[in-house]
Amino acid sequence: MKTLQNIDIRLTDALERQLLQEAIEAQQEYALDHAIKHLFQKVAGFFKAPEGRVNHTVSAAH
Repeated sequence: MKTLQNIDIRLTDALERQLLQEAIEAQQEYALDHAIKHLFQKVAGFFKAPEGRVNHTVSAAH
């Protein structure tokens, strides 16, 4: 009976390690997705000037 319990514990430990590894990978994927989204927002913001700044620049040029 002890052998069966040891096998159960090993399976439980292996499952716990697998679940922990999957959780770590999911967290890393989320962080990477978030970083990429933030980068695209910065790039989009660089190419899209706010209306107020464009009008101010045009009126200052006159």
